[in-house]
Parts: sequence; C-alpha cells; structure tokens
Amino acid sequence: MARLFSVPVQLGPGGFAPALVLGGLFAEIGARAGFSVWLAAIVGATGGTLSLLLHEFGHARAASRLNGIRPVAVSLMWLGAGTKLEGAYQRGRDQVRVALAGPLMSFAIAFAIVPALFIPMAPGLRDQLLTLIALNVGLAIVSLIPANPLDGYKVLVGLLWSALGTEARARKLIRRTTRSWLFVEVAGCAFLIVERPVLGMLAALMGMALVAQRMLVRRVRA
Repeated sequence: MARLFSVPVQLGPGGFAPALVLGGLFAEIGARAGFSVWLAAIVGATGGTLSLLLHEFGHARAASRLNGIRPVAVSLMWLGAGTKLEGAYQRGRDQVRVALAGPLMSFAIAFAIVPALFIPMAPGLRDQLLTLIALNVGLAIVSLIPANPLDGYKVLVGLLWSALGTEARARKLIRRTTRSWLFVEVAGCAFLIVERPVLGMLAALMGMALVAQRMLVRRVRA
C-alpha cells in the first residue's frame, strides 16, 4: 500500500478511473494544441490524480491535528477520492476545519502552479498547466457545494452543530430541509428535461453521481 505524507493510499472501487479519465481529458486538450498526446496524458493522469490525493491529504492533515478523530487512509474511487476517518468530531467547528482543509489545499495547488506560467515554454505545455490550475480550482469550488457527501455539506453540518448545540439537531434540521427541497429539485429537473434536454440530463446525471459517490464513500468507510 502506498503512502502520501504518512497517510496510506489505497484503491477503492474503480480506483484507476480518475487517472484514465484525467489522462484522456488532458490528451484531448493536448491534441487540439498540437502538444504530444502521450505526454499530455501522462501530465493529466499523474498531475490530476495527485491533485485529488493532495485535496484529500488536506482533510487528513487537518484531522490528524484534532483529538477524537484520526485519518486512516485516502482512497481513489471511480468518482474521485475520499478520506477514511476513525473516531468522532468533538465540536462542530472541528468538522468545519477538516471539511474546509481539502478545498483550501486545492486552491493552494492552483496558486502554486501560476508562477510557472511566466516561464518561457511551449504553448501546448502552458495549456496543460492552465488545465491543471482549472482542475484544482474547479475541484475546490465543486466540493464546497452543500450536497452530501461533498465538503460543503460537512461545513454546513458543522456550522449548524455549533449554532444548535448538537450534531443530531443539525442533521435533523438538514434532513427536514432536504426533504422539502427535494420536491423543488425534482420538479426543476423535470422542467429542464422537457424545455432544455441537455441541461436537464446534465442535472440528473450530477444528482445520480452524488448519490453513487455517497454509496461508495459508505463502502470505503465500512
């Protein structure tokens, strides 16, 4: 089993999928820019996968600094990556801190790559770096969406926990709100499928992907 900064890295269900998908994406961009397709695929597979792992390492590092919870492993899955934690948060703000650590790590990676753009290089290579920056920024932003099991949901739970006093009250309030909002989302999705089929199908696929990822995360944690 590999390790990333002392945290074990393991392959979950479809663990090779992120590298294959990212490699293919970067290869396509490289081909359009006249860049080596194979080199672009390597950049995407390695740089993209490492970006996912470092995002999760941000969570693991933040958790390792808290009492009552510790990181066990980081897993690559067909929908991305996840961090397996053991124990329980003692306070809502601890959960917020761990949840935000991943997106902050992704933003940090993107900003760290920016100076390299000012170094003279082939246009195709610059496109690869720009894509890697966009990948990390997009990863950070998407992960902050308040939908289970994304980081934004965990931030919301932690904030409500701090405000209401207990995690149980926070999750109960979210469940009630989610059930009411679900009808709005389903109706909106159905409307989009009829009026704007492409957008509607994209929204439906995103919803199914979130549900599938939630199921995979549960399996990894088991």
